[in-house]
Amino acid sequence: MTQKRPEGAEALTVPLYFVAFLLVATPVMDFATSIVPVRVDDIEWRFASVGLLSGFLLTPLLGIILAMAVANVAVHWRFQRVMALLNLTVTAVFGILLILFLLDIFQLKNAVQPDAAEAFSSAATKAVIKHVSFVIALGVLGWSGFRMSRWTLPEPRRQQSAVIVGG
Repeated sequence: MTQKRPEGAEALTVPLYFVAFLLVATPVMDFATSIVPVRVDDIEWRFASVGLLSGFLLTPLLGIILAMAVANVAVHWRFQRVMALLNLTVTAVFGILLILFLLDIFQLKNAVQPDAAEAFSSAATKAVIKHVSFVIALGVLGWSGFRMSRWTLPEPRRQQSAVIVGG
């Protein structure tokens, strides 16, 4: 028995999933290596790390969008549902991170030198805008993916696999 070779868009499914994985994994690894050594108890380190993280968010978001689009086109409903649930979970985690970041900003604001206050305010504002945008985009993507995905087989495949009993 010979296997049918994938054609057209189907032939691109695996390479596109791999590119999506690279778009997510590469910036995550770059960010993780940029914040070592981890000093969670240091408020300045937390501010700098979360601020730095804001610059790494767009590329993984593009990778997630690509993976969700490929899953939709390839009719990989279960994978799309898993991605949607993962997106909603990451949205909640980043929402909490954003709240903690805002608290750090308010605490650090008083400790910043007067001549650095404008730069601090600008950096904090840009990071907050990027994080809020990421949380909204990922949340909408997760919710949309959740609504579009199905646990059951699509209608045409369900009809093909129906068992006919009787005449």
